[in-house]
Amino acid sequence: MPGAKAEALENELNAALQAWSQKGLFTHAFAAAGDLTAPLPSLRGLLSSDGRNIFDLASMTKALVATPAAFNLCQNNEWAMDLPIREAPMARRHPERFAGVPDILLAMTPRQLLRHESGLPAWRNFYVQCTPESGSAPFRRPLQQAVASYAKASKDSSTTGPSKPVYSDVGFLALGILLESSYSANIADIFSFLCKEPNWLSTASIQLAYGPDLAQNDRQKKAVPTGFCKVRERDLVGEVYDENAWALGGRCAHAGLFGTGDGLIEFLKGLSASPSGRAMLAAQASEIGGPENESLLGWRQGGDPAAKPFGGGKSMGHLGFTGTAFWITPADHPEKPLRYGIVLTNRTVSGRINPAIKDCRRELFQLLWQSV
Repeated sequence: MPGAKAEALENELNAALQAWSQKGLFTHAFAAAGDLTAPLPSLRGLLSSDGRNIFDLASMTKALVATPAAFNLCQNNEWAMDLPIREAPMARRHPERFAGVPDILLAMTPRQLLRHESGLPAWRNFYVQCTPESGSAPFRRPLQQAVASYAKASKDSSTTGPSKPVYSDVGFLALGILLESSYSANIADIFSFLCKEPNWLSTASIQLAYGPDLAQNDRQKKAVPTGFCKVRERDLVGEVYDENAWALGGRCAHAGLFGTGDGLIEFLKGLSASPSGRAMLAAQASEIGGPENESLLGWRQGGDPAAKPFGGGKSMGHLGFTGTAFWITPADHPEKPLRYGIVLTNRTVSGRINPAIKDCRRELFQLLWQSV
């Protein structure tokens, strides 16, 4: 991109970040775009008057942690995408790992959970049953039973055949239970394992981490605030915004990951450069369909009005409740293949719900698309 155009877009991007901040939507933001095969982004902007740049990535955790963890099991023939977990080779070899998992969860397939077709509800306030102060470990068994009860109720009330996709945190809580049972490890250790695995991310410098695993200095001085929590009765800084993830100790399959914008770029580039990562991205791309196809395989299709400017509705990625989003165009994109766009904000400082984030994302992704 010619220097004059790049400079003009950079000025426009920074002006947009400032304008949305002045409207009160957020206090900190990062935006960038580029080619996954290029060393540097084509456009980058950071809004941070105090140097804080570590964002709560929220539900992007589903795409960055849980999805690769599930794909790794499938690629190694430990799970099969369309086989109930109870019939998977892993469960047959190590039944003891699943001894405490309710049967109704073991009847689910990885595809059902990744595509949000499990029939489980969107969200439930599991956090009322326990808080980290009383210990997160004892909460996991009650959580299994609670998720199972919702699964049974959904099954009893549904018709035969696959469920219509309903974006579900509860489904990814169930997926987390099954992943931790299969790996016989907690989700943070699974993530750490994948980051060192030669076929996944070993060539990348991984700078993403769960909140409790951030260095104390990073948590206190670099983490971006995400607003006041009525449940915890305090302002949140370096602590996961999602209450269910908090009640589980801050490390979950559906939320809890933190990172800088540059760290996310490095992660996505490492993912796209690895054999297993490329296979996972190709599987996501094969699921992209019409404008109604939002659920891919743990990722989402960027077809809504706020995401469509980046890739024309044919990108893949994920959103985060705290005001984060990333989109990647697949390798066979007809116009601009293997491009990424990232927007990270702390929009929850302006309230739990603020529809203005949709217009903000649309404007920013339009600018980012022009740069790639």
